[in-house]
Amino acid sequence: MPSVRLCATALSAGALFLTAATAVAGPVHAADTAGSDPVALSMAAGDLADGSFETPVVPYPVTFTEPVAGETIGPWTVGGDSVNLNSDRQWDAADGYQSLDLNGVEPGSVSQTITTLPLTSYVVTYWLAGNPDYGPVLKTGALRVNGATVQNFSFDITNRSRRDMGYVRRTAVFTTLLGTSVTLTFAGTSPGAAGPVIDDVRVRSCLLVICPHKAKR
Repeated sequence: MPSVRLCATALSAGALFLTAATAVAGPVHAADTAGSDPVALSMAAGDLADGSFETPVVPYPVTFTEPVAGETIGPWTVGGDSVNLNSDRQWDAADGYQSLDLNGVEPGSVSQTITTLPLTSYVVTYWLAGNPDYGPVLKTGALRVNGATVQNFSFDITNRSRRDMGYVRRTAVFTTLLGTSVTLTFAGTSPGAAGPVIDDVRVRSCLLVICPHKAKR
């Protein structure tokens, strides 16, 4: 059972960013564990849309598309250079049938603005892996809220393959103060193509300002 702690607040405008990182190994096409997670049971769902990157559908027979900066992937806006939207014909997804490589030709990003409440803490969960086809071995990226980094993440692709991606679940926490919306961004920070892969992004607000305590990586 995960431990919990009271989330802090601050006396300045904007958002106070707190992080709580976890690395929970999961199966391919991992099922949602919220129904059995005591922490998840204490949260109300956020309004993030299409966290599994299921729209638009990558058209058969191609295995991926490469949206560039300024284009959209459903409700997500692409930044940086470019990203790759991958069908499960390319490699296994953690949830549904598609996943997102944060590096296209060069490191890219995806952003989505969500509605928030003042003085409320939010938990972001997502499944993380890495493009197994090319180096570097260590894929790196960052989760940002309103442009500020709340979590740096990395994934080692050693012994991983398209049908054994090795997804792990990661968690980060941020707290809003006076704002009514924030922009959530996932960015690749590895050089070149073939970066970290994300899937099944979810945002939940913490009830009674109870959030997951920082866990071992």
